[in-house]
Amino acid sequence: MSVMNSLNVIDSLEFLDDDAIIACRRMQLLVDDKSRSVNDCEDEIHLIKSNSTNHNVKLAAKVIVSIIHLLRQSTSDVRQEATLIIEALRPFIHNTIVLPTDGAKMEWMTYHVLPPSGYRHCQAMAPDFVLYVDPLSTINFELFFVEVKRKGNFGNGHLESDIVKLGKEMQIGLTKLVQYKVECPEVVGLLIEDGSKATAYRMDLLYNGQYRMVELSNFHFIRQTPDDILLVPTILEKLQQLQKIISRTMTKLYKAVNGEQEEVLEEKLSYIRDA
Repeated sequence: MSVMNSLNVIDSLEFLDDDAIIACRRMQLLVDDKSRSVNDCEDEIHLIKSNSTNHNVKLAAKVIVSIIHLLRQSTSDVRQEATLIIEALRPFIHNTIVLPTDGAKMEWMTYHVLPPSGYRHCQAMAPDFVLYVDPLSTINFELFFVEVKRKGNFGNGHLESDIVKLGKEMQIGLTKLVQYKVECPEVVGLLIEDGSKATAYRMDLLYNGQYRMVELSNFHFIRQTPDDILLVPTILEKLQQLQKIISRTMTKLYKAVNGEQEEVLEEKLSYIRDA
């Protein structure tokens, strides 16, 4: 029972207030009104944002303005599905995770997660998105990974499912944190499947050799319909939960790097597995 309780999937999860949810409904009605041009919708949403002092209303408005063109475009868009998914993901991740995480860096589609030194059986990985910090010039610490499932395509050429690929990326990131004696480190990941289904994960290493990849939540991202604006509050809640976990680990990492940690648990190093 103690192990199950320690999973704590609602850790750092906070629900949006009624004002933000009502504002999203107002914005959905605006975008769904075909008599309004995209520019008119943007002006009205900017007005909602400027007239509100509510942080979540402003956040939702910033995201929705960024995706209006996707919600109004033809459903016969010939671009690859993964490209459209990533285009829809960008404003959510940028506004809920990247901007609030001071000092973090990120890359889309070009980053390679390198295994820790001395771990021969770990392969380099290429996530669709990664958020990382580099407090030391010799190593990057990856804290958040995103994988977008592509139909009929295996991401790393080893015929592994996307969740396995995501798990390996998260394991590499977590191992680096444990190596540098970060207290109770965690990394998080997001898997996008079937066009819009999202699953959020957290990984820790509290027990010997047990890299626990815990499912935090399931939710849906927007597709090409204005009705999906009503999903924005849930999306923001789940991504803000991930951001809080990232920030908590970053604080612990900088304490470890700067020698400000109160206690260093040497036995945690023996929990690491090279696989």
